[in-house]
Amino acid sequence: MSIGPLCLAGWILVLCSKSMLSLIMVRILHGLAVGGAYTITPIYAAEIAEPKLRGSITGIYQITSYIGTTYAFSVGPYLSYDMFAYACLPLPIINTIIWIYVPETPYYLLMTKHDNEAKDVLKYFRNGDIEEEFQDMQKAVAEQMSTKGSWKILFCDKVERKALIIVQIVAMAKYLTGMTVFLNYALDSFSKSGSFHIISAEEMTILMEVLPAVIAIFAIFMSDWIGRKPLLLVSCFGCFMAHFLTGGYYYIHEKTTLDASNFTWALYIGFFVYCIFSDIGVGPLLETLQSEMFGAKTRGIACGFTQGFAGVLSLIVIKIYTPINEHYGVYLNYWFYSLVALICGLLLSLLMYETAGKKIGQMEDRPWDKAFA
Repeated sequence: MSIGPLCLAGWILVLCSKSMLSLIMVRILHGLAVGGAYTITPIYAAEIAEPKLRGSITGIYQITSYIGTTYAFSVGPYLSYDMFAYACLPLPIINTIIWIYVPETPYYLLMTKHDNEAKDVLKYFRNGDIEEEFQDMQKAVAEQMSTKGSWKILFCDKVERKALIIVQIVAMAKYLTGMTVFLNYALDSFSKSGSFHIISAEEMTILMEVLPAVIAIFAIFMSDWIGRKPLLLVSCFGCFMAHFLTGGYYYIHEKTTLDASNFTWALYIGFFVYCIFSDIGVGPLLETLQSEMFGAKTRGIACGFTQGFAGVLSLIVIKIYTPINEHYGVYLNYWFYSLVALICGLLLSLLMYETAGKKIGQMEDRPWDKAFA
């Protein structure tokens, strides 16, 4: 419920002041809101969802994230500074009103010893008999609450440490393969390509936001049907091929005397393939995994740590993008993303285990557990 007011305060400040200090405060307010949303929303979705539907429900969050970004990218270029703020102002108000009527999760209510209220909330989210599921939930929460949650547990407990390492690898696969750069520097990348004659670079940027949103609608049903691990591996190796192809185009365009217009197809295919493969795996599944792989006492800490780590990774790839472009060329950025995707795919093929359909925090022993002991 705090996310909406934080966003609203930021947009009001945008309209009231244009000073550097005010814009820094806006960035802090919106940063707190987005950080909270990215951390809490997957947890909430996972804690209200049935195990068989958890991947689909947590995946809806990725769709709405893309829709919000598409909205901003679509109206931003055609509105003035103030009008853009007015266009964004109603959204946090609507969000706040809706969340007034949304109940707490049954997991959290059980953790805080409100068992009767937890049962009522579970009935609200389910159709049919809930007795067996509620008893399983009580038992799981009791077991997970028997150990005091702390940072130390994340790093010292074998199971929690294994989950933490896997989730951080997925975070690297998502952010070090250029997803943040793709959003922040899409216009710059398309402008440098010198290949857009049918539509402008601005329109291509909007298209590259609409496409992931459409793909994500179909992808949300795949993680529960196919499984998390197969999708992650296909996603990583698909991103590897896509970025390698895109980097190849930019290398020809920037470093050779060949006519790059003959290879425009490689750029289009590279971006299109990246949108597909990132959105069926590393895009939506990071939030799904971070909400289901940890116990009740460490889930919040683990999700906060993961989003902090993701922020650091995003900062790194954003800050090195322009210097690499200026000193070496755009191609090297994309070949770096390609290498990261390949390495992460290989690591996940060795370490990742399937979590689809399992209860939150439920782990299975694997032969490689000793490696984390």
